[in-house]
Amino acid sequence: MHSTLQKLQEILNSVKYTTVKEGRISIYEKGKQASLKCIHIDSLGANALALKLDECQFPGEHLFIPNHGIRKACDAVIFCIIDDKPFILCIELKSSEPHRNDITAQFQSAHCLLDFLNSVLITYHQTNIEKWDRRYFLFHGQGKTPLAKERLVEKEHNGNNMPETALYWPMENEQKIYARKLLGKAK
Repeated sequence: MHSTLQKLQEILNSVKYTTVKEGRISIYEKGKQASLKCIHIDSLGANALALKLDECQFPGEHLFIPNHGIRKACDAVIFCIIDDKPFILCIELKSSEPHRNDITAQFQSAHCLLDFLNSVLITYHQTNIEKWDRRYFLFHGQGKTPLAKERLVEKEHNGNNMPETALYWPMENEQKIYARKLLGKAK
C-alpha cells in the first residue's frame, strides 16, 4: 500500500497533487462565486496525497466533445491509508444545494480516471489500486439545513463505494473533518 502511494508520487505531475501536511489535506474550490472555498480533512496520517482534478483539467476537451457523456470531474481525489486499509476519497465542494444527477456525473468521471490510473499502475509499475476502497463525498455549504429527501438519500458509511451513492455532508467554509469520521470509524 505504501509503495503504491510512493509510485503515485513518482508518476504523477507534482503540481497536480498535494501531499499531507501535519496529517491534513486541504481541498479548495477556485470558483469566484463559491462560498464554500475550502475544507480540511484531518487525521490522514503521514501517507496521503490528493490529486487536484480541476488542475488536471480532467476529462478536458482535447479528447472528448464537451457535454458528450463525460463531464467535469470532482474537485479532488485523496489516496490514503487509515488503520492499515487503503482508501480513495473522491471529494466535491458545492456552495449551493447540490443536485444528485450533476454530482453523480462528476464522480463517474473521477471513477473513470481511477480505472485508467489503475491500468497504468498495473501495466507499467506492477502495482494497483484495484482493492482500494473508493468512497464519494460531496461537501456542501447548506449548513445544518436538511436537504430534500427525495433527491438526496443518505447512505451508510460503508455503502458509498459507487459514484451514485455519494454521501452529502453539510460544511462551513474552512471547516475541518476527521478522515476516520468520514469513513464511519470510531476515533
